[in-house]
Amino acid sequence: MKKSQHIFRDIIVYDENIKEYIINIILKQIERERSGEMIDRSLISNIISMMLDLHEGNGETGLSLYKSIFEERYLESSKNFYANLSEKFLDENDASEWLKKSEHHMEEEKDRTEQYLSTLSTREILRIVEQETIEKHIHTIIEMENSGLRSLIKDDKYSDLNRMYNLFGKVNNGREELIKALCDYIKELGEDINETWALVSSKNESNKSINHIVNNHNSNNSNNSINNNNSKTLDTVENTNSKKENSTKQSVNPKQWVVKYLELKDKLDNILIKAFDNDKNFQMKMNSIFQLIINENPKASESLSLFIDDNLKKGIKGKSEDEIEELLNKSIVLFRFISDKDVFERYYKQHLAKRLLYKKSVSEDAERIMITRLQMECGHQFTTKLEGMYKDINISSELSNEFKVIEKKKDKKLPELNISVLTKIFWPMSGQVTPNLPYPIEIQTLMDDFSKFYYSRHSGRKLLWQFSLGSADLRINYEKGSKDINICNLGMLLLINIFNKWKPGDSYTFKQLQTELEANDLELKRVLQSLVFSKYKLLQKIPKSRDIKDEDEFIVNTKFSTPLNRIKIPMVVASGNIHNRSSVIENNEEREETYRHIEDSRRFQIDAAVVRIMKGRKKMYHNNLITEVTNQLSSRFMPTPTAIKKRIESLIEREYMERSSEDRKLYLYLA
Repeated sequence: MKKSQHIFRDIIVYDENIKEYIINIILKQIERERSGEMIDRSLISNIISMMLDLHEGNGETGLSLYKSIFEERYLESSKNFYANLSEKFLDENDASEWLKKSEHHMEEEKDRTEQYLSTLSTREILRIVEQETIEKHIHTIIEMENSGLRSLIKDDKYSDLNRMYNLFGKVNNGREELIKALCDYIKELGEDINETWALVSSKNESNKSINHIVNNHNSNNSNNSINNNNSKTLDTVENTNSKKENSTKQSVNPKQWVVKYLELKDKLDNILIKAFDNDKNFQMKMNSIFQLIINENPKASESLSLFIDDNLKKGIKGKSEDEIEELLNKSIVLFRFISDKDVFERYYKQHLAKRLLYKKSVSEDAERIMITRLQMECGHQFTTKLEGMYKDINISSELSNEFKVIEKKKDKKLPELNISVLTKIFWPMSGQVTPNLPYPIEIQTLMDDFSKFYYSRHSGRKLLWQFSLGSADLRINYEKGSKDINICNLGMLLLINIFNKWKPGDSYTFKQLQTELEANDLELKRVLQSLVFSKYKLLQKIPKSRDIKDEDEFIVNTKFSTPLNRIKIPMVVASGNIHNRSSVIENNEEREETYRHIEDSRRFQIDAAVVRIMKGRKKMYHNNLITEVTNQLSSRFMPTPTAIKKRIESLIEREYMERSSEDRKLYLYLA
């Protein structure tokens, strides 16, 4: 039998004409089938089986004729077919169709080897299809206009993206090129959000560094401060007439910036889950570029805090508990990508202070949940002051109620006084303490009574009246009826002490008003501008220019009218205290002030970290100390080696540590 097979092989199969004829017929039939025609698979299968049974040489250990005379020709023919097909098809079709076509051809070729060729060629033929249809055209497929990677992402075509991910995973550098192109696109999307909603140019403006630590003046943090809040507190808003001053603010939309990034993060998460099979490498690189573009906006921390502030004030009205939970969770997800978490903490404290003092928060539960979330992310130290602020408000409520009961028993006809006692180290207050303003006798009496009441319960403490943080409710009687107004405390003094005595024909110059009230020049100008140029013009200015000079005169607007019985006087925004913080992005002057405070705080944090590490280690080399300090502080901010080195030098000067006399790179702790 074997001898007869050898004779058949040598005489029939090895004949050049017959061999070429058989091979060409098989290849032509395969090409016809690839083109969609029906062929006689059984005939070809019999021929292939014969080739597999016949071997080179005299035994069965030699190479089969399938391998020696057919496979190479089959693979070469297939390579040419798919090379030509790719060039033609890519010119006429889009990326999605080509990926589907490639996937279909791979399945076809696999089936073909299993059905009537040989599985010995399965890997080789699939490799050829992958190379010719995918590997050689990776960039073309990714960058194809209106159908490439960007178009698939834009149109949320997850199945096509998943097909691209799977097919690119079969070829060399396929997924590397895919994630590179994806990250480039994410970066462009982020830059577009930054430029549109934060006015940040990726070429001209980089994230402002505040790692340069400067010296800070010592401050007394043991005092308590009081917010004088008469009945209701003013929610300060921008003076809409200050267009020139606030033109930059009006062009920036920090809350929309956050919304756009939340939408982008949702899209990327869906792509990762639905298209990229939760690939950890893709996730790491996508998160890395996402963090980079977010922090290109130097106002990222402030914008996120404003977004949370807006939602906790009014954005969660009508939302279910699950919707509130989802909103807060999304905010925390974005918070994780913020590099300078200490900057966020400062802004969040400012916005929380305003919500608490002015009772603007819609839900105390939501506030508590948010603080808990922040604590879980950054530890208890991060939220200590936030929790202290809440504690102050609760204690103040009890104190105010107790004080009102005592005052009521005195049967005096005095206005109602609501007071918040604030622990200075918890609250972001930089407002001027103004204890010597000429308060109306009724208010002064209540302030004196409360001081006695408070000191009788808390000896050893000191109260500082933060008059600029409060507001007052007044009733003004006009000829056509009375109007209730809410105004800041300095505005209350201005109206009661001076304009309450006004008569037709009287006028007061700015210099006279300032002398009478002994008020800060800028604060008084702000109040007057609010009363003259806001929507509710209670006063008139002569001349009508916006700038206020010493000799400019002010009179009561006797023609003032409004259909509202109760109005709120909006204040011109200015930096300096909680009361003036509006729900808009800070201007440059305000931001510089904020950054000065953050720089001071960072200086102390670096000092504390260095001392803490050296106390435990006793001695440490410079580079190791830099690394350890960076690791300890990275959860709040990323200190630069230069900043750490400066603080080390300061600690050496203050004899907390010293350099080794034997090795200048080695530090020794001094007990």
